[in-house]
Amino acid sequence: MLRSLTAGIVLAFAGSRANVARTILSCAGIVVGVGALILVVTAGDLGQRFATAYSEANAGRAATLEVSAFGTVTDLDSFEEDLGRAGALEVSVYNRMESAPPLRADDEVIRNTDIVGVDAALGDIRRINMTRGRWFTEADLDSRAPVLVVNEALADRLGDFGDVQIGTDHWADVRIVGVSQGSTFNANQYSAYLLRAPSSGEIVFGPSWDPEDNSLPQPTYLARVDPSDEAAEEMFSGGVFTDRLLSASWRWGIENEEDIMVYRTDYAAETEELIGYLSLGLIGIAVITLTTGLLGVLNVGLVTVRERRRELATYRALGASRFTLFVAVVMEAVVVAVVAGLIALALSWALVAAGGALIGRFVWLPPDISMAVPPSAALVGLGSAAFVGLLAGIIPAIRALRASVVAGLRE
Repeated sequence: MLRSLTAGIVLAFAGSRANVARTILSCAGIVVGVGALILVVTAGDLGQRFATAYSEANAGRAATLEVSAFGTVTDLDSFEEDLGRAGALEVSVYNRMESAPPLRADDEVIRNTDIVGVDAALGDIRRINMTRGRWFTEADLDSRAPVLVVNEALADRLGDFGDVQIGTDHWADVRIVGVSQGSTFNANQYSAYLLRAPSSGEIVFGPSWDPEDNSLPQPTYLARVDPSDEAAEEMFSGGVFTDRLLSASWRWGIENEEDIMVYRTDYAAETEELIGYLSLGLIGIAVITLTTGLLGVLNVGLVTVRERRRELATYRALGASRFTLFVAVVMEAVVVAVVAGLIALALSWALVAAGGALIGRFVWLPPDISMAVPPSAALVGLGSAAFVGLLAGIIPAIRALRASVVAGLRE
């Protein structure tokens, strides 16, 4: 059987080389169909990665909750501990200042800056795309000067960061350690993250802040929970997380459920669902195109068998087994389809590379999101091409075996 299989494969390659025009004709439909399928899988992969990165940068990573207290939390340390006990994997204060202090650079005062007091853990909760410098680290907590990360618009206004100060009741020097890409909501506005630290407590929480008292009215936190946690399934009510949090609320002074608001800020689930629907639609179009290519290869295969009846009958008369001829006809279709798949893969790779270079001039992509054909797309494309060739070769092969040897030799 192995000998017959080998002989059939050899005959298939010989037939493909001997009929170049027919091979090219068979390739055309498969190239279009497989190319469309590869591009669909590539577009779906890129869309999913880009949508995920967009969601993580603007609303937080999957299962990010915003927790707000509408009363006075009497012990922030206990409140943060209970956020962890309620299921939070990472916790960061997220205090948006209603009357943010101005910044000054080289005697130029910059007002109307959106400054948010955060912890270093925000980098684990939300994707911060840094264009220069770095994000906060634990070492920055020991800085004697307030530490900032500013967006690109504010960085351009501040210049070289050589002499930047922040004004409260007096001007204080600040350290700017990095520049982040502006989000969709503040790309053209001045915004900055201010690290919560001993040197910046009064700026983050206001002049009435007393670190010894450790209480704060109406704090807001971001907390990321495990996406499989049942608390992550509630988009707006946050009842599960609230119940867990209130179970020990006597430690930090808020006991009424109405005084705690919890809701999910990210939209990872909705994004995945949308990408799924789009991918199904595009795959449907690709499958239709691929089916058209299959019919083309099948038609060419049937014509080929009819034209090669004398040749196939001669092989039978010389001792070739029925299995050898069956493998030869099927493998010829598979070879044609795989060659077409390789051509489609090369063309798709070139098209994606050219598209990536063009898009890169107009759209900033995070470093971990590149325009390239993923391995999954290549495997799906080549696998589909081989499968289509296999299906398209079976019917002509069966017809070739049913043909009479004597009638074929008489032609």
